[in-house]
Amino acid sequence: MERYELTQEAEKLTNKKDKKEMAHVSKARLLANAWGVWRATAKAKKVTKKIKQDPNLYSEEWRYNWVKKKTRKVLKIANIQVNVIGIENWLDRGLVLAPNHQSNLDPILMFAINDFSLQQPVAFIAKQELWKAKIFKHFMNLTDNIPLDRTNPRSALSAMKEAKELISEYKRSLVIFPEGTRSAKQEPNEFQGASMKIAQMAYVPIVPVSIIDSYRLFEKRKGGKFNITVVFGKPMMPEKFISLKTEMLTRNVQKEVEKNINQYKDWDPKKLGLKPKRIDKKNRVNYY
Repeated sequence: MERYELTQEAEKLTNKKDKKEMAHVSKARLLANAWGVWRATAKAKKVTKKIKQDPNLYSEEWRYNWVKKKTRKVLKIANIQVNVIGIENWLDRGLVLAPNHQSNLDPILMFAINDFSLQQPVAFIAKQELWKAKIFKHFMNLTDNIPLDRTNPRSALSAMKEAKELISEYKRSLVIFPEGTRSAKQEPNEFQGASMKIAQMAYVPIVPVSIIDSYRLFEKRKGGKFNITVVFGKPMMPEKFISLKTEMLTRNVQKEVEKNINQYKDWDPKKLGLKPKRIDKKNRVNYY
């Protein structure tokens, strides 16, 4: 693709339709990274096509590591620093991660935080439309993602069965956004009542995850590094919730997510004089 065409593609990202979610990224930064974005998308398309012909051509390890490498690029373009609290609560076993959902960036945050040497790789239940989106569709089949048709109850049942297998047989860290869609604000929308059913079906822990300030990435703000905080709450063990009604369990998960948002939404490690326990410069993540 010629440079002129790449510039046109980057320009499209700043048109009226997308302005709300791109206001924070300067046009210069987008243009400077347009070539890399195009190359990554083209390679994802090529790899996906080859996998359809031969699923064993690229190992699972290679695919996960390659996608993780591309998430770093996204965080770099947006100049994001991720501060993580309570990473020890992300147990190294099959489980359900239940984060609030403020923006399209949230799945990328989970990927960036996921250290494959310390936790099981992430898998996502995601809306079916992503498999048709111009860019995202080329990445969806490279890692463990389960499509969900939100208008079809049978699709939900099929997704649940596939998710149970991923957690139980392959020990994945399954990410479910219980709100079902983005809130675009700090306070979560109501969690969908049946969203935590999969944890009961698979008899695995639930880790409430509070994502703080990712929605602000899409608002006008001053330049410079942008900080997002992600808090991993205490694991909720299956023996404690297996007999609860799913709706009650889901409400309990939401309470934990909201509690940590309220506790840490004004948290500033510099003002508190806190130093990270571990710094992952490559993935732009500090662990407290």
